[in-house]
Amino acid sequence: MNPTKTTAKDFFLYLGIIIGLYVSTISFLTLIFQIINKTFLLAGDYTGGIDSMVRSSIAALIIFFPAFIYLSWLINKDLKNSPEKKDLWIRKWLIFLTLFLAGLAVAIDLVMLVYSFLGAEDLTARFFLKVFAVFAVTLTIFRYYLYDLRREPMIYSKTIRTSVCIISVIVIAGIIGGIVIIGSPSSQRAKQMDERRVNDLMNIQSQIVYQQWQNKGDIPENLSVLNDPISNWVLPKDPETNQSYEYKKISKNSFELCASFKTKSDVVDQTKVPTYPANSINENWQHETGKVCFERTIDPILYPITPVVKKY
Repeated sequence: MNPTKTTAKDFFLYLGIIIGLYVSTISFLTLIFQIINKTFLLAGDYTGGIDSMVRSSIAALIIFFPAFIYLSWLINKDLKNSPEKKDLWIRKWLIFLTLFLAGLAVAIDLVMLVYSFLGAEDLTARFFLKVFAVFAVTLTIFRYYLYDLRREPMIYSKTIRTSVCIISVIVIAGIIGGIVIIGSPSSQRAKQMDERRVNDLMNIQSQIVYQQWQNKGDIPENLSVLNDPISNWVLPKDPETNQSYEYKKISKNSFELCASFKTKSDVVDQTKVPTYPANSINENWQHETGKVCFERTIDPILYPITPVVKKY
């Protein structure tokens, strides 16, 4: 058997290395970016999507990074036993492709830095931290694979072994930092329940405005009248207590909806949240922990009463 011929085992080992490396790199940078975003908040930032991105990045790192380390160990062990495999075409393609992409990433990173500097755009601490993160990660990958291309298969320097250990510690620290940022699974569940409560209140508000006010010219005295078996609309209840949400009619065209929350809502820049019609109703659903009430006043000009005309 020709030792320099790429076997199915070699192909899938190196394919696994490629996938593990790229997924781990993208996930780590995404994780670092979101940690930076949440640590260095700018005025009006929306942080609602950060937690989900952090969770997905952590999940990918927990699976793909150890797989990448293990496959790298298998390949280095195989190279030590069969030094002639250093000339496998797939190994060279992997190394040159990775060197090319790492070099391209560094170049793009520097271009973005110069561009932002010349335009005086977002020259904040978090911007420079992101630039540094991309530069450090891609430069580390570039240097490692450049060394891997030049080294003898039988030699694996102590410096590289130490570097691999340091990188592993940094990745683990990033994962721990991400978990600290987004909170424990129980706190994540509490956030999800609060998001469900906000969605429920929004649905109730829509029924009051579009079904009751616009059709009947008034708002209900209680929420039970909103149940509509024909349209299959059922009044939502608190997802944990299964109790009805609090409601109070204030006037002919104003009302109040209340719910008890377990977490504080994420920061939202209301100037960036589109409403329809424009500025039609106060859609601010920001809340603190505990019982929070949202008062709404319906503008009869924006929401004209259009009673259904009965045909006989």
